[in-house]
Amino acid sequence: MLLQLPTELIQLVFQYSTTTAFLQAAFSCRTLYAIASNCREVLLHHLYQTPGLNEDLLPADSKQLFRALQKRASQHLYGAQFTASCTCFHFGSLVLDVKASSLAPSEHQTFALVYKGHEDIQLFRTENGQLQLKACLKPQRFQAGVVEVLRTAFDADDGLYVLQRFTPTAEESPDSEHPFIRQAFNTYIRGQVYLIRYSLQSRQDPVRVCTFPDHAEYEPLALAAAHRDTFAISWQHSRESKECEVVLYNVQSASSAHSLSSAIDIAYDSCVLVDWTKQRQNDDVHHHARLASPRFECEKGPVIDLAFNDRSTQILYYHRAQTLYRSFQNIERINMNSFAVQPTLYQNSSLVQFSGSLRLLFSIDIPFYGTHATRVEENGHPRCQWKYLAFGIATHRTEDWTVACLLKSEAFCSSEHCGHVLNLERGRRFLNWTVVARLWGFQDSNNSLGCKVATSKHGTRIAVANWNVLYIWALQPSALIEQNSNGYYPSLLQSPGSAMVELRPLVIPLYAVCFELRFTDVEDELLAITDRGLMYWNLGPLGRGQRITEELPA
Repeated sequence: MLLQLPTELIQLVFQYSTTTAFLQAAFSCRTLYAIASNCREVLLHHLYQTPGLNEDLLPADSKQLFRALQKRASQHLYGAQFTASCTCFHFGSLVLDVKASSLAPSEHQTFALVYKGHEDIQLFRTENGQLQLKACLKPQRFQAGVVEVLRTAFDADDGLYVLQRFTPTAEESPDSEHPFIRQAFNTYIRGQVYLIRYSLQSRQDPVRVCTFPDHAEYEPLALAAAHRDTFAISWQHSRESKECEVVLYNVQSASSAHSLSSAIDIAYDSCVLVDWTKQRQNDDVHHHARLASPRFECEKGPVIDLAFNDRSTQILYYHRAQTLYRSFQNIERINMNSFAVQPTLYQNSSLVQFSGSLRLLFSIDIPFYGTHATRVEENGHPRCQWKYLAFGIATHRTEDWTVACLLKSEAFCSSEHCGHVLNLERGRRFLNWTVVARLWGFQDSNNSLGCKVATSKHGTRIAVANWNVLYIWALQPSALIEQNSNGYYPSLLQSPGSAMVELRPLVIPLYAVCFELRFTDVEDELLAITDRGLMYWNLGPLGRGQRITEELPA
């Protein structure tokens, strides 16, 4: 029908179309492509409506303008909901254990997959959309029995920590049916939890093994690994669910005590960082906005995820149904040998001016982008300026609506006292934040998983998985961190009456529940661990919207 209109009317339709619809129509046939790519007025109109710098547009001809619009559209994922390709990797009759599987940080491009009812751990590496089997880790078995993989975690020294439960096999004997022997065996039938660390750098290194006799009656809920000798576990009592604690472990020695030459025992010092049972009995409530109230933390339940931060000087605590970490502790000055007082528990909460007279309490994630600049002041002394960009969430206390934003913080220091090395994890220590952009379309989770958040390596993509829906925002972090001072974002993308930029998401249904989300080292590539397998998403402009299913060798 569009082709039956005069060229002038087609150009008018193009001008009042969205940029996505305009480009889709342009590539639908040769006639519309010729009209679209040669109408300078329409092209300039769409370029002025899309994020980007416009200084060099006026001298360009129509063909150059059309290519510039294509480039901008792909940078900001216009129409990517139709072109994004997904490969879903299945494992035959095996079912992926989403709680035991884990993704390494983006720069490693490695992940550990665990299957329900299976003892082995398969390590894969992703490259150009293909999965390569890197290793298959076998359990360490010291006697006959069954091994169940509970949790896995990568550390900073290229190692993999694995929490496993070992349940011995009952030995048949004439006395095994005796009531006292049967009762003694039943007390042990739940199995013993132990930890193994595999070195991924050298497969010839013996694995390191330890047990937790002090927590024989507890279940591990979360595992985090800092490096070769430090890890933390969140425990919950198997019968008294309100008895929860987080314990920090530091390896002190190793000895070859097993009959297996491939395994060595490790001894550790440990200290309880948080004991929610004792905190519940403590009636003292901190009034400082950044100090966590004991009652408040107890109401959130046990810690279901952990993460080390800022070169392992902090530990972050995630609770059920929470998108971002709820609280944290500084553990830099802990003396494991004379540990008497638990470190202060801080709430992840900052009071930020949102709009007008409205101030909201934001939970702010670890910054994903930052800049550093050194300038010479009028007095001749060089001074360094640090700026950080982070994702944050706030909920209105009375009206109960939730907003997701990008926030900026900055700090100054003398050049001679500056390390001049960007450390994004340290940027969360700042207290003063400014909202620079609002992420429209964000919906807070109403399930026990919470939302899963991932940012790309260069900070141009933010992805949020809410149950079975994926939201992706494209952005230019260098413009946002300067609060759009260069006019990169046009006025129609700015909030009326404020300098806040409004970003709209790309929405993709996953048709599967997402448990973990991570970008690869490529800005437009995503990995997701779901209840239907491992998903690889390519958001690049060359996609054709394929949905491919591949089966991996089990």
